Amino acid sequence: MKKNRLKMDLQYFAANPDLTKMADLGEIKSIDFVNRFEVGIKELLELLGVTRKEPLSKDMKIQTYKWTTALKSGDVAEGEDIPVSKATYAKAKDYVVKFSKRRRIVSAEAIARHGASMAIDKADNKILRGIQNELKTNFVTYLATAPEKISEVGLQKALAKSWGKLSTFEEFDGEDFVSFVNPMDVAEYLGDSKVLADASNVFGMTLLKNFLGTANVIVLNAIPEGKVYSTAVENIVFAYLDINASDLGGLFADFVDETGLIGIARDRTLTNATLESLFMSALVLFAEVPEG
Repeated sequence: MKKNRLKMDLQYFAANPDLTKMADLGEIKSIDFVNRFEVGIKELLELLGVTRKEPLSKDMKIQTYKWTTALKSGDVAEGEDIPVSKATYAKAKDYVVKFSKRRRIVSAEAIARHGASMAIDKADNKILRGIQNELKTNFVTYLATAPEKISEVGLQKALAKSWGKLSTFEEFDGEDFVSFVNPMDVAEYLGDSKVLADASNVFGMTLLKNFLGTANVIVLNAIPEGKVYSTAVENIVFAYLDINASDLGGLFADFVDETGLIGIARDRTLTNATLESLFMSALVLFAEVPEG
């Protein structure tokens, strides 16, 4: 009887296996971080209309292409052979995608004074926004590397002329176009109208719906004032290193989102009472045909 009673008491006081313990909180916060990052990237790609997502190979390279046209004279006499013109779609520059590595350290004193919510969660959220902003800024810089330049007065004429120019590219025949503009240029055009009356905001970008006859005008602070960048939606490619599929996943990333876009590792350093976080990713948005 005593043995059975002892056994029952032990079962009664045993901790619930589903109990959230203190050690689990860091893991839960990290999982939440990578999930929010994944959602943010998906929303960005949906906003841009990007459907082309390509995992990077081990050499971390992306390849761009260029059209070259050799147009021969068509002024030939009756019965003479017509010179052969040629259009070639060939490889242009390739680029090596760099790792984005961010490390943050917070002291035990900072956690004690400001609380874990401020010292860990909100600070990590700032890192998240910084990584996202870096992706957008690099994309805008890339759009400006080899443009087909045209000039026009006024936003409406500039958009119309850029769409017309894009229509001359054979590879963009029948494609949807997207234009990126500075918010000040939109405000100048709309005057007293509400800029966001028919708009949605995602990832720090604003999509203006049915603006000047198009469904794809995106307002972005990183676009220089007085400039409009336009391209075909299908020309935009999202390339990324799959952290899950690489050896990094098991070495430097304790937590990775389902798509492998970003990896996070956290660790305590007892010798100086600090908490260290590592954020690692390799992401890039680029235009496959820069001249377009």
